[in-house]
Amino acid sequence: MARYTKPELREQLKEEIRAGDRGGRPGQWSARKSQLLTREYQQRGGGYQGPRDERQQSLRRWGDQKWRTRQGTTRARHDGETDRYLPDKAWKQLSPQQQRATDARKRRASTSGRQYVANTGPARRARRNVTSGGSLTELTVAEATKHVRDLDTAQLRAALRAERRGKGRTTLIRRLESALNRR
Repeated sequence: MARYTKPELREQLKEEIRAGDRGGRPGQWSARKSQLLTREYQQRGGGYQGPRDERQQSLRRWGDQKWRTRQGTTRARHDGETDRYLPDKAWKQLSPQQQRATDARKRRASTSGRQYVANTGPARRARRNVTSGGSLTELTVAEATKHVRDLDTAQLRAALRAERRGKGRTTLIRRLESALNRR
């Protein structure tokens, strides 16, 4: 894990961001607030020593994706409700009925103050397809093969589909098929 060059600054910023309402309700933590913390820490001169761990790399990949609500906006909270927030590519994999269902589930639960609300089955699969399996296509074969062992069966299948549709790298396809055959 990369160490912070200014850990005190990072902790101070983390508390300020947690208390604020950008990226989530005051007092709650979210992936969006993690993103804000990273940006603010770097803007104020904070840095890192050593390589980033998987969690830190995951946050970077998350930030590289275009996330939005069903309506296409980046503003999820309004009128006491919170809309479902998913990667654009995940929304495109869902039918209009599936989009409405996962959005309605999130809005209903958010009115009672719940921050974390599970996606519906189709939305969970769509998000998993675009955030884990699909991301292997953006890595080199050497990097991608390191991540194969961390994928569950559904993620392996999604990664294999994405690789076959995309770059079609034989070494990675064989590695994914081999991992699937062992399950």
